[in-house]
Amino acid sequence: MSFVTWGFFVLLGLPDYYQSWPFTAKVAICIAVTILYIPLAPIILERMGNKDYVKNAFWLALYLTLPLFIYDYVFIVLIGGDNLSFVFRYWYLSFFYFSFWVQFPLTARFIMSEPTDSP
Repeated sequence: MSFVTWGFFVLLGLPDYYQSWPFTAKVAICIAVTILYIPLAPIILERMGNKDYVKNAFWLALYLTLPLFIYDYVFIVLIGGDNLSFVFRYWYLSFFYFSFWVQFPLTARFIMSEPTDSP
């Protein structure tokens, strides 16, 4: 899932990985991706093998953010010749390194608070 998200982001941001986009467009893409993951997060969390939603949410955040950072590092630093300061220049990428750590646990708490159909 992280590779598909990252691949879509790269293709959409060609040729310069969003650097030439206006600020408002970068904000809009962050909002759009965040909104996209709002319905996806509960679906993914509910499909996991147990009902420990909060723990699963943290694992899901790790499994998304760590690969995203690694992909960006390879693409921007190793291939593109940049350095680690890319996390500031490409803030719209770095946003997701942290936002999923908030979004997914909040989603898990919401799932846990929903009433169940069972008696």
